[in-house]
Amino acid sequence: MGDATPFKFTWRINNFSTLTPKELYSEVFYAGGCQWCLLVFPKGNKVDYLSIYLAVADSTSLPQEWSRDAKFSFAVINQINKSLTVRKDTQHVFKAIEKDWGFTSFIPLSKIKNSAEGYLVGDTLILEVEILVRSVKHYSKPEPKKQEAKDETKPSEPVAAPPTSQVPSSEKVVDTKAKVDTKPLNQTKEGIQATATPTSDKEVIKSSPPPSVTVETKILPKDPPSEPVKSSQDVHATSKGLLTELASRTRTMSSETSMSNQASKPDVQKQKEALKGFLNMPLEAIQLANAYGNIEGIILTLIQHSKDLNEKTILQGLLSCLAEFKESVPMVITTAETAQARRTSLSEKTADLDAKLAQRHEELSSKEAEFLRLSTEEEKLEAQIQLLIKQKEDVVAHKKSVLVELEKSNKEVSKDLEEWKKLESEIKQANVNWLGAQEKLALANVRWKLYKEDLGLGKLNIS
Repeated sequence: MGDATPFKFTWRINNFSTLTPKELYSEVFYAGGCQWCLLVFPKGNKVDYLSIYLAVADSTSLPQEWSRDAKFSFAVINQINKSLTVRKDTQHVFKAIEKDWGFTSFIPLSKIKNSAEGYLVGDTLILEVEILVRSVKHYSKPEPKKQEAKDETKPSEPVAAPPTSQVPSSEKVVDTKAKVDTKPLNQTKEGIQATATPTSDKEVIKSSPPPSVTVETKILPKDPPSEPVKSSQDVHATSKGLLTELASRTRTMSSETSMSNQASKPDVQKQKEALKGFLNMPLEAIQLANAYGNIEGIILTLIQHSKDLNEKTILQGLLSCLAEFKESVPMVITTAETAQARRTSLSEKTADLDAKLAQRHEELSSKEAEFLRLSTEEEKLEAQIQLLIKQKEDVVAHKKSVLVELEKSNKEVSKDLEEWKKLESEIKQANVNWLGAQEKLALANVRWKLYKEDLGLGKLNIS
């Protein structure tokens, strides 16, 4: 496993605007038991953007099948307004065929070169990378024991070829300053640029493999050791086995011991009891009490006073084993503490995920209940729609029958209307005839009256 705490590396590139190399490499730094460096294209990797990548510094010296699973973020620091710092994060499993990874289009070069933007101040560009190594297959060689104080600013030499830790190089491209420290990713104070476009997966591409040239490396804070060591249980079992064998050898010691040795027996016995007590202690307690020196002194005393060759051989083997434990146990304890910190971190993440899953379960239950309610309502509406469709079909059928009857009635009315029109014509003719007859009758009455006057009814002797 790698570090449980992210590691931050700061790279100050001076004289940025006058750089001539196509690509620059930072000094090597250690994180998660691995060697890393930054790769930057000051004039862009075939684009008008600053291109920045994280590279495995010792990829050529690692065994086959090596890999590093890391989550990391890059930042171009805004030296005027920290809230405008451009930061992008990604993750990658580094392998022999993909030994560097990052962003080809990180930030426009025009924005960097504009001094008013605040990214290039005094012709100095400040880059940061925060890296969390999650798993490692084949660690790098252990970091040199000499290390500088945390957060110390020191010179770095970016070069135009990938750095390694084997052979130093005298070629110096530009003076820089580098600062390293460790802190959680979520505690980074610099804000992400609000107007930065979110990085798509297509933006994160690896650069072409650089040529293999070795350069000087610097000493940075030590990461947890990567060499395999024995576990506390194995060490403790070995110690108990040696103790058992030592006790057995002691019981078979020759009874023909000199008088001088007889006089010193009580002290030797006390030393053996003390050694037995130490050997019954767990290695963690011995390490915490820093008792390796005391045990070594007891063993040397027993060797000095022992006349038994087998016992001396066992004690010398125990002394050699003690020296090995003295070197290996601190590394084992450090690894165990790192693993415990990782377990704690994972437990917290698990608790957070459990809470999120519980929340998601509640949301899902609520959504399912809402879905069932809407499905029931849909079924009711569907039933109502089917009923309305049935009613509509009945109405349409009735409408058709009424239409047939209406058409039949219209035909009968049309027929009656035609007959009425004929009767109306006959009535008109009858009226004309009636009027003519009335006129003739009136005329006849007038003639009749005149006739009567002409005849003179008085002249007639009518009694």
